[in-house]
Amino acid sequence: MAKPEMEKFMAEWAKTHGQLEMPGAMLMKYGPEDYVGATIAVRATLYFKGSHTAEAREALCECFDAYRAVADDHLKWLWRDEPPSGPDKYAYAKAPELRAMVKKMDEDHNFGFTYTGGEKPHDASPWLFSTFGRPAWEARLPGRGPDSLIFSLPQEVVEANPALFQKLFVDFCKLLNVKHGHGGFALNLSAVRGEPNEPTEAFMVSKMAGLDAGPGHIIGGLPGRDVEHHLVTVGWLTAINHSMVEKLGGLFALRSELPASWFAQYDYGNGIVIQAGPKPEIAPVELDSKPAIYVLPAMALKDVRLSGEISLHYGSKDGEPRLTGLPAMEWLHRFDAPEEELMRYKTKLLNEPKLTPDSTLPDRL
Repeated sequence: MAKPEMEKFMAEWAKTHGQLEMPGAMLMKYGPEDYVGATIAVRATLYFKGSHTAEAREALCECFDAYRAVADDHLKWLWRDEPPSGPDKYAYAKAPELRAMVKKMDEDHNFGFTYTGGEKPHDASPWLFSTFGRPAWEARLPGRGPDSLIFSLPQEVVEANPALFQKLFVDFCKLLNVKHGHGGFALNLSAVRGEPNEPTEAFMVSKMAGLDAGPGHIIGGLPGRDVEHHLVTVGWLTAINHSMVEKLGGLFALRSELPASWFAQYDYGNGIVIQAGPKPEIAPVELDSKPAIYVLPAMALKDVRLSGEISLHYGSKDGEPRLTGLPAMEWLHRFDAPEEELMRYKTKLLNEPKLTPDSTLPDRL
């Protein structure tokens, strides 16, 4: 997109409160198709271990209790990953309670539940709560990566409730004793038709640096232990565990790089959550692809971020864009800056939005 086109798109996106819906398989050779393939949301991805245990499963149920207190009226469908009994799809209004389903599972069943708010079962929606939990037999194999929880809300809900998303994020980090995680703007893809909508995501993240990318539980080209011990990305909210904090020189060193007027830290027990600014930034590439509010934490956390080759998508079929190879690496390092330019970004930060009392949680460190 040229700059005028991008500015027009951003104006249209703002008018719709971020609810732009993109048709299914929009950039595939056979597309587009008549369903919602992708839509913008404010999304979190949390990585943790042990979803085959009773303790973690109860914690996930508690997370869903808190999420549905906000989302209950908007959820329409439940998809299940390899259920031990019953169908893999329910209309939400007719679905059994999550705890009732969990009680019928043993530790060697996948803990895979995806609740979504699309009008059709395969529509993408900004309302999303999705778990990826390895069965016990797989979790015990060497080199397996962490489990994950993904949840999202529409932009207008986040804007109308300036501390809601942060509270859910921090509370879920506490409940799950997370290894790490991140949250901010993202493009939610169809929960069951992800692959044909990956090109839409690849195109959009090339235009908006503030968008998260990838499915949240499949990181190709890296051993699981690398994902377990390294941040996939930084965002509006970034959770890091205590061992990461120590590797970075401790909390004092981190806070010296992240001024308190723009950055807040919250304790979640196993680590801290860093909030960058009062609300998530979309960072349109044609206007400002490197906002200081994201460059400074990206560089401060550089030593605990992923750096190897990764693939966030499947391979291209007909030349459509995908986040594999160089495009994936460019996305991974999109907020990097030369060390000698950090002072310029610290100066640039002065013109970016500061935290406000209503956009921060009361128990910040």
